[in-house]
Amino acid sequence: MTQINPYNFVPLESRPDRSGYPGRLQFHKKRYSGMLKCTLEVLTPLISIDQRNSRLYQLKDTDGTLLKFKSGQRRGELCSEIKCFNFRRNRHGQIFLQGTSLKGMIRSVYEVITNSCLKLPSAIGYKNVGGHKNTECNDLHNLCSACRLFGTIEGDKLHCQGRVVFIDVVLVEGNLTPETPISNRSLSGKPFHFLKVLSSPKPSHHPTYGKKGQRNGPIAGRKFYYHHGKDTKFFVNEHEACHSIAIEEYAKVGNKFEFEVYVENLDKEEFENFILALELHEGIGHKIGLGKAIGLGSCCITVDRNQSSITIGSDRYQKWNSTKDTTWYSLKKDKEELPPALIEVLRLNKEDDDGEIGYPPDFRNYPNDPIDARGVFGGNATKGGRPRWPNDVATEPPKEPAPKVSQDQEAAWLKEIYDNELVFVDTQGNEIKRPRKACQSKKKLQEVGAWFILWGPSASRRALY
Repeated sequence: MTQINPYNFVPLESRPDRSGYPGRLQFHKKRYSGMLKCTLEVLTPLISIDQRNSRLYQLKDTDGTLLKFKSGQRRGELCSEIKCFNFRRNRHGQIFLQGTSLKGMIRSVYEVITNSCLKLPSAIGYKNVGGHKNTECNDLHNLCSACRLFGTIEGDKLHCQGRVVFIDVVLVEGNLTPETPISNRSLSGKPFHFLKVLSSPKPSHHPTYGKKGQRNGPIAGRKFYYHHGKDTKFFVNEHEACHSIAIEEYAKVGNKFEFEVYVENLDKEEFENFILALELHEGIGHKIGLGKAIGLGSCCITVDRNQSSITIGSDRYQKWNSTKDTTWYSLKKDKEELPPALIEVLRLNKEDDDGEIGYPPDFRNYPNDPIDARGVFGGNATKGGRPRWPNDVATEPPKEPAPKVSQDQEAAWLKEIYDNELVFVDTQGNEIKRPRKACQSKKKLQEVGAWFILWGPSASRRALY
């Protein structure tokens, strides 16, 4: 199976455009302010560890004896105690993710969309970054788009407050695994989860970090981790965990968190780009928390338009009932505005299409071939793959009533057409998926937003008529 590096890079574009900071002292006309209510859904197991309350655990071998190193210079020595962590909780006991972590995740995407500065290279020694160094955002009148919106600090000479504020992300649906916290392993009888080795970044490894694998050349771009499948194996056995950490609980696939984002004085372009960076589009997702390289932390964000409240400029103070702009969501940019290289690293069907994602078993034999546009060592791909996006989609159900059907039939309207699949919605609002090859109607008759009759006693033989 093809070996894919856990991460890839979005190439840097031309020098960022920089301009002045609009400030937060007043609400400007034709600028957007307010609150966005959002839901974060977990797509692969998600971990946010509580560093304050870790405890030590002495690893055991398969025979119950204390674990010893089995190879290398320390062969025969006892493995050191490893740290064990619980999921982070706030002072009210609520399971949560820090708003600052979410802000960093969204900012990294916004930086790509707006061709903003890049903080990392100045710390790791890559000098040729085409004017993308964060240190060049050094004055309130000379800031890139991301620094103007999210804020930046440059020593004692620059303190720019951000105009987006992320509130902590609280679990509202589902339970952690295990469902009750483990305080004593021997009493609970439930095992820890020992994570695969979490390697620290290796920017000196030029075949991956260098542009086209060059040594002492420009950096390859902005780093993002690929999404693994929802059934990713992120743990190892206890006797393999000498260099690992242990966790007692994690957020499960399907768990949902809620949070709020407050925005202030965003101009139209900033607002368009921010909504896109926040919510993205179907088929692509974000990554947050610990263990991104081993498949953890994939998630998607949805903005609740009904519970969000956005106003324009100073209109909020001109009437008792503030002027609530109900069309703000339409400003979200289309998926075509996302750079293709960003779509490649954020697409959720990566592992299904391309191969096995992960570090090689032996870090000492890490491949020295450059990675291509799909993250393959020594590959020759010049562009990434395509997410699972529909070829055609209906945004609302048909206005005409559903056709009458017999007892063994059901009526449904065609919502989406994919390359190999059709998605219908029945009269109860439930989605029904059918392979295109199983539907006998001609393709020209497969019209989104139209009613069809699904019939037949066998699900495998159901057809369109």
